[in-house]
Amino acid sequence: MTRPGDPTRPDDTSAPTRPLSRVTLSGPDLGTVDLEFEGDTPPDGGTAARTDVTRAEGARADLSSTDGGSTDAGSTDVPDFDPRLYEAALPRPDPLSAEAFLPVLAPAQFAALLDDLRGELSLVPDEATRAALHSRARLLALNVEGYRVNHEQARSALTRVLAETGVGVRSSWERQQEHLNFMNAASGGVERDYEAATAAIEQARAHRFEALVSVGARPDTTGAEDLYTQQAVMTLAREGHAIRPPEQKSGSKRVFNAFAVFSKFFVGIISGVSINLLFNPESRLYLTLIALTAGVMFSVLLLWLVDELAYRAKLAPGTPGMAHPRAYTAGILAVTALYLGVEGFLNWDGILRVTAEIAANAAQQGQLTDLSALPETDTAPPHWSLLTFTLALVGMAAAAALVQGRERARAVLERERLAARVAELKAQGTLESAARAADHVTYLERARDRLAPPRDVTSPDHARLNERVLNHWEQERDSQVQGISARLLAEAQGLQATLEDFAAQVQAARFPRPRRGLRALLG
Repeated sequence: MTRPGDPTRPDDTSAPTRPLSRVTLSGPDLGTVDLEFEGDTPPDGGTAARTDVTRAEGARADLSSTDGGSTDAGSTDVPDFDPRLYEAALPRPDPLSAEAFLPVLAPAQFAALLDDLRGELSLVPDEATRAALHSRARLLALNVEGYRVNHEQARSALTRVLAETGVGVRSSWERQQEHLNFMNAASGGVERDYEAATAAIEQARAHRFEALVSVGARPDTTGAEDLYTQQAVMTLAREGHAIRPPEQKSGSKRVFNAFAVFSKFFVGIISGVSINLLFNPESRLYLTLIALTAGVMFSVLLLWLVDELAYRAKLAPGTPGMAHPRAYTAGILAVTALYLGVEGFLNWDGILRVTAEIAANAAQQGQLTDLSALPETDTAPPHWSLLTFTLALVGMAAAAALVQGRERARAVLERERLAARVAELKAQGTLESAARAADHVTYLERARDRLAPPRDVTSPDHARLNERVLNHWEQERDSQVQGISARLLAEAQGLQATLEDFAAQVQAARFPRPRRGLRALLG
């Protein structure tokens, strides 16, 4: 197909060949090339815009008709993604033409001014002046004709520059447009998936509420394990074997645990001091450290053994492979008796030794006159209170270890009983649907959290490359356009100055200044 005014074929001599007048780049991506030839009427500037508006309205009509058809059909599904709904975030440039970069007057305007000035030459009275002005007018006509030729050449050069650089600009623009379309489509797909996942989550929550209420569980239950635990506690309570929840760590409970741990080391220190008094009469430093360490180890080991035996005695009735609880109880009694006997002997011996040392020190200082003259007395010291207090501390430490062991065993038994009932409920399968409904919401929420737009790994490099290429073509276009426009502007300004000077000469020749005085007489 040929445009109006275009030559039909190179070999067709019947159609006149007309020179190219203007090349215009239009369209949103500068992809439409409009050719204009001399003698054609310039097209309406708003045709392209009206065409774009018509196309946009047609697209909206298609979308509205599609949406209306789905609504009439009574479908509530999400409509299919249409990339036309997501407009690209790129500016839409106006069409570029060579006249936009020619900030000069047209040659016809200079020619019209010169013709007007030549028409005024016939009104010049002086023949010599009129002849000189005629000659100058002919020279100016040649200058105007040369300006017209240069103007046409500059316009052709600008048209060629715009066409050449427009190729690079359009290619960069198309790449950027493709990248934006890809990201918009990806974002639209993720948005649709997110909305669908949210709707599925809301539906799953409603189903979970109904399922939990139907089995008698709390509506705020968020998982299958919580549901089975609640049901196991309820069944055990109905059977009369309620699960006692673990006690909260109150202030008194923390103090008791702290003193139970402290008593092991404190009693051990007492044992170490007694060992030091028994085996280290000269108070050697290294022997003192050894005695204290041995006492602490002895105390901690025996009290830990009491704790462990109490723990095993509590677990023995329901655990296969363990000994009879009476064996562990006998072990607890034996360890406690051993502990009390050793501590009593050590402290008894320590009391005797300390009493003897006190008596010896008093005799050396002369406070006692004659120990041999004193009547025989019982060698047992009267300080029973110290021995009783020490044995009471040891008994309390052993009792605390016993309580801790039984409490630890009770917690283990409670957990095992609850776990056994939970396993029984799972094996029955009566709560399977409710458990699945309770966990389904969590799975859907995790799947929704994993939604993310597909990342274009080359997007930073892609954007930078497009920017560099686009800047290169724009700089190339600006530099060439500025050079051509600057040369033509200088020539136009020179021609305008020359015409203004010629107009001043014509006016001076038509209306010469009157001579007065001596010059008028001599003239």
